[in-house]
Amino acid sequence: MSSALPTIDEKNPLYCPAITASSYLSSLRRQNRQRKAKARTQNQPQKDRFLSSFARILDNALQEGDPEPLDILPRSDDDSTATSFGFNSWKENVSTTSFEQLRTSVKKVSNRPPLKRKRTRSSFSDLDGPTKYARSIQSIHESSFEVSVRRERLDFFPSKPQYSPLVVPKKPVVKTTLAEDLQAKIRALEDELYGPPIGTESPRGLKPLVERLDAMMPGIRLQDRLTKLPELSHQTIADFLGENGLLNVRVLTLLRTSEIWRLVLTDTMGDEDGLNLAGKDVFPVFSKPNGFLFLSELTLSGTRVQDIDLVHIHHLPRLVTLTMNNTGIGNEAIFHLVALRRSLLQLSIATNPHIDDDAIPAILMLSKLSFLTILDTSVDMPGIRRLAQTIYDDRRVIDIEVPSACETYIDNMDTQYLVDPQPPLINNPSIVPELSAAALKRNLAAHAARNPAIAAVGSKPEMAQRLTALLETRKMDMLVREMLLGGDEVAGR
Repeated sequence: MSSALPTIDEKNPLYCPAITASSYLSSLRRQNRQRKAKARTQNQPQKDRFLSSFARILDNALQEGDPEPLDILPRSDDDSTATSFGFNSWKENVSTTSFEQLRTSVKKVSNRPPLKRKRTRSSFSDLDGPTKYARSIQSIHESSFEVSVRRERLDFFPSKPQYSPLVVPKKPVVKTTLAEDLQAKIRALEDELYGPPIGTESPRGLKPLVERLDAMMPGIRLQDRLTKLPELSHQTIADFLGENGLLNVRVLTLLRTSEIWRLVLTDTMGDEDGLNLAGKDVFPVFSKPNGFLFLSELTLSGTRVQDIDLVHIHHLPRLVTLTMNNTGIGNEAIFHLVALRRSLLQLSIATNPHIDDDAIPAILMLSKLSFLTILDTSVDMPGIRRLAQTIYDDRRVIDIEVPSACETYIDNMDTQYLVDPQPPLINNPSIVPELSAAALKRNLAAHAARNPAIAAVGSKPEMAQRLTALLETRKMDMLVREMLLGGDEVAGR
């Protein structure tokens, strides 16, 4: 390191070069002589000349700064000398002391033991800055403080699918000829139209089907469980999968061209407290062409079914029995079932409170029904009376289960009116206009004896209208009773 001029460190004002005081003073003395000689030759003004004494420079600096005494000059670690000057003694001798005397005084104190400086940390940190009294250096880690702003858009649907045990990894693309591509497309169209080939119900045909089902649902030992069935067929396989809730979309797509005639989707489509999210995706499988042509019995009880979902099953050509108890359907669903009127014989829609009297016209259009249950629905007596009248007029034979409130009403008809009026009382509402006022009052009084809510007073038109409505209600209720009891004759016929 050159000691010709003091080194200035802008980042660390306390920097002190590691040179001895004597060397630094000798350097200043040499510079002073050179500049004085140069000033004489160039005749520069006295005020522009370099100050000839280091002592004067230090004195001016001390006079402009803190008046406290300067006890000890800083010393570097490798400096073998230490200087100690008092401010007052320096000020008195500053004008008369020469550099030789200063050098002599420095030698006198050189035998004093060196003053200890507080140790600093040996390691350097960019966060702490340079060490005190040491020169700062260029940090190699300055690049870490450079902030770069880069906005990346979140991609919720990555182009490349992530790993999933349910997704079969894609095989490397193999170049094929045009004929092979056409054959593959034809095969795909055939599978879409007629379903994938599953073989016959012979042992040779069932074995590949069982192996394929086991590959679709690995980890549950499906092949071993199916082979232990007492009788292995397409129907027994479908029954076993339905009981265990395994009739998912892929399995139904595989079985849609088989000759199964019964499907129970209760366990497969069960809500399971919101955990079975794929249960609702089963219905579109029934809309595929040439699917479930032999299906005659379908059970959806205990599942959540939307009314619009039934559009996927209203084209099944051989569907005879449909069970949808406690599915949450409403009147709209019953109207979707009208398309099954040519084949549907048994319909169970119990425990669906959204079905009321407005669904009766759709039920009446299912003309081939031999069994109907509407237990625990909102259908009331007006709807039941209309249903009973149509069944009587069309001479249908049907076994029907009505809501318990309607059964209670039929069992207690004698509390509503006189059930079996005897002459001279009438039971045919068509001859009411021929009765006199006294006869009208007599008939109403007989019914009022059973039901105090019936008024037996008023004008003749009022009593005639009241008696006509009462007898018509009695006639319809008798039809309902005979429909429930299964009788062959109806009172008043």
